[in-house]
Amino acid sequence: MPDEVLQGKIDGEEWTYKSANAYLESADFRYRVTFLSTEETVSDPCALRGTAKRHITAFLRFPEYSGDYTLTPQLVNDNEVVVTFNADISGSLVASSGFMSIFAIENRVVFGYLQAVLDDDNTVEGSFQIRLCN
Repeated sequence: MPDEVLQGKIDGEEWTYKSANAYLESADFRYRVTFLSTEETVSDPCALRGTAKRHITAFLRFPEYSGDYTLTPQLVNDNEVVVTFNADISGSLVASSGFMSIFAIENRVVFGYLQAVLDDDNTVEGSFQIRLCN
């Protein structure tokens, strides 16, 4: 698994991942994942369901296995993920290309890698851990 932590730009400003949480949104195992930045002061990602600070949101169905997801503008299939860049000014911007890989799910923690790109001002890449909160 690559060591490089998830980082990049949201709305043209540098952004670095601190933690991430996932909440089950529907009976078909669709999760809403929020990637939180180093700007957050909360140490437990499950204690912060939403944030006004710049962050990244992903919607996907977690499998029982590791695998690769394709970035799409709308969630249709099990191996697809919708990634949005969320900034104060411009609202939510959907990534147009990239991928997500899930390497392992252990003790309600998901280990993976994300590359998401919209344009030069909205792009991230690197490794992450997601806490499954419910």
